Amino acid sequence: MFRFLFISSVFIVALFGVNLKSFLTYTFDTNKQYDMAKAKDLYFKNKCNTCHGDNAEKSTARFKALKDMSAEDIKTALIGFTLENSSTRTSQMALVAKNLSHDDIDNIIAYIKGDDFAIELQVKDLIEEEPEQKTKHNIFLK
Repeated sequence: MFRFLFISSVFIVALFGVNLKSFLTYTFDTNKQYDMAKAKDLYFKNKCNTCHGDNAEKSTARFKALKDMSAEDIKTALIGFTLENSSTRTSQMALVAKNLSHDDIDNIIAYIKGDDFAIELQVKDLIEEEPEQKTKHNIFLK
């Protein structure tokens, strides 16, 4: 069964030119215009600033600063908190995350990453840099 799903996925990717990354991570609408006032309001209304700081700059031994995380990682973590059983470490995040819609999450990410974060992600995905060539002794060639 797994083999069939895998082969089907490869076939769909090849046939339609679908980005395989979109199957494995959350994607964002590049045409959406974010209301930054609403985004900021959601961030503060949900008291994200209490633990993560006014500009998502705080980090502790338990969590990384949100501003240093990718948009996909933030969304994955928030959705993960809604799916997991609450533990002592994550119970506060689970309570907050369960009340957020996907649109709310995207708006909070826009507040943290900037209103054009989705476009920047798309550009980053489209630009593929070829690694620098090396000799067998790991000396870079010009």
